[in-house]
Amino acid sequence: MANSQLITLLNYIVSDVLFPSFCAYCGKVICNGEGVCKQCRDSINLNTKYYSGEYVFPLEEKIHGKRKWFLDDGVWLFKYEEPITKLVYAMKFKHSKSIARLFGQYCTDAITLMKWQYDYITYIPISKNRLWKRGFNQSEVIAQYIRKTHNKDVLNLLYIKNEKVAQKKLSSNERFINTYQKFDIIPGSNNIKNKSVLIVDDVYTTGATINECARLLKMQGVHHVYACIVAYAMLKEDTVGNFS
Repeated sequence: MANSQLITLLNYIVSDVLFPSFCAYCGKVICNGEGVCKQCRDSINLNTKYYSGEYVFPLEEKIHGKRKWFLDDGVWLFKYEEPITKLVYAMKFKHSKSIARLFGQYCTDAITLMKWQYDYITYIPISKNRLWKRGFNQSEVIAQYIRKTHNKDVLNLLYIKNEKVAQKKLSSNERFINTYQKFDIIPGSNNIKNKSVLIVDDVYTTGATINECARLLKMQGVHHVYACIVAYAMLKEDTVGNFS
């Protein structure tokens, strides 16, 4: 074994002993960088419909009504329920990049199966305040993991132009209104015309955010827009037939 490999191995061993990592769901001691223990990982219910080639993205008319839909195709991996809700929380609010990388691994496998032909990867931006508090954009970490396997450049194409009310407090219709003109394309993003772009995000609810970002990309000349989402959060149906 080379000296550099030995030093790396020793660093891992010392790190595990002095600064042990714990499973983000059950709290069991695990190796550094894993994020989730094998038992909890095996208990996660993966959305496997895309294995059979089914059109699995939630584009039902009852959710989107007659709104124009700019996304060409997409896939989600998990329902937003335990243990996924706790893992997403750990990723966002406990600054767990290891969870983001774990989700990136699942996303990579799904995208490979979908066989999309795309040129670049981008991600949904977060506010400057959230970026400062967390230290990273979880969707960007996932995108960077995908890049390693698919050998596609990750481009920072979108930014939040207008800070608005948090989406989680709004009904379905209000979410679509709230996202309109919230985002914009970063100036100088001129190399995406006639290209196909994959958008990465952590949680999909009504699709308002992903649809607005897809619209902006199409306005910039992007040919196809695909999306890979970690979790799909189904909203309860309200009295007017929308989800809130």
